[in-house]
Amino acid sequence: MTCLRRIMGVTRLDRLRNTHIRKQLNMEETTIDRVATKRLRYFGHINRMNSKRYPHILLNGNLHGKRPRGRPAKRWTDCIKADCKNRQVDSLTKATRLTEDRKVWQAIVKQKPSYILVMVWTA
Repeated sequence: MTCLRRIMGVTRLDRLRNTHIRKQLNMEETTIDRVATKRLRYFGHINRMNSKRYPHILLNGNLHGKRPRGRPAKRWTDCIKADCKNRQVDSLTKATRLTEDRKVWQAIVKQKPSYILVMVWTA
């Protein structure tokens, strides 16, 4: 958003909403949606690769050992799962099967994400 504000020539002191700035610049897609789209396109690309190539091996391989204490760091596959869920694809295995047909996967990637809001109530 900093770059977009600089393009428009406004600062945060002007108190313009991000949606207003994107509308003025004719940008329908947010930066987060754009990154998710690119990530899903690359996921499909890796899944269609030869199984002997390193990116494919890394995506489907498992590491042995324990993870450190505390909240686990967000992994790339966690982001892929969230992006698929926002596009109504239930699981990573289903997404992997869908990537085999390039046209179907492109249609899924081009879908506008529908974010599921989760509200947490504390007693």
